[in-house]
Amino acid sequence: MRIKRRSILVNGIIVACAGLILLYFYRSITPTKQSTLVECVLDAIGLAIVFFGQLLRISARGYKSRQMDKNASLIATGPYALVRHPMYFGSFLIGLGLVTALLKIWVVPVYILLYLLWYRWQIYNEEKHLVQKFGQAYLDYSQTTSRFFPHLRVLVGLNLKECMPLRLEWIKKEWGTILAWVLVVAFFEGCYELQWYGVAALLKELISLFLLMSVFLGFVFIFEKK
Repeated sequence: MRIKRRSILVNGIIVACAGLILLYFYRSITPTKQSTLVECVLDAIGLAIVFFGQLLRISARGYKSRQMDKNASLIATGPYALVRHPMYFGSFLIGLGLVTALLKIWVVPVYILLYLLWYRWQIYNEEKHLVQKFGQAYLDYSQTTSRFFPHLRVLVGLNLKECMPLRLEWIKKEWGTILAWVLVVAFFEGCYELQWYGVAALLKELISLFLLMSVFLGFVFIFEKK
């Protein structure tokens, strides 16, 4: 529990520092010209990655909570059959999507490198604890399931409904994450629109963001009912 709290504190400090750095270097890392077709495509790809990462986090967190209510055994199904750390992978995808959509393309490899360097240490500590808790069962699980990036053989035969079950009530556990990336998108896109097009474009951008969130929630609702 103490390790978990320390991890949350350290992550919070890192996120705050990263935010200050982004603000300081805002002009250097954001597009400096009006939207082109390439930038529009990158925006669409980035937001799609963000949505998928958020869906994965919702699924992993809700599924883990539901399984733990049933028993305390090792969870190796659902999102945890895709990768051993679907929450971290989902967070990685959210960040990757935001960087792709909002910042210059050269920031993408920098983000990937920094994210993996930091979470490698955190994942190592968590897996050390999991081996102590579950023993050979976790070691066997590690042999068949990738730590962070899904194996190609898993993706080939992927059943999305089984690997990413979704429930509307699970979303409430992720409101903090959803609000965080929505605010990030609103800030960067708002600054960009004000810089190039003025207040009217800013309002249009905010309405578009609201519609995108509605589509996201609608997708969860439809996916749950299938």
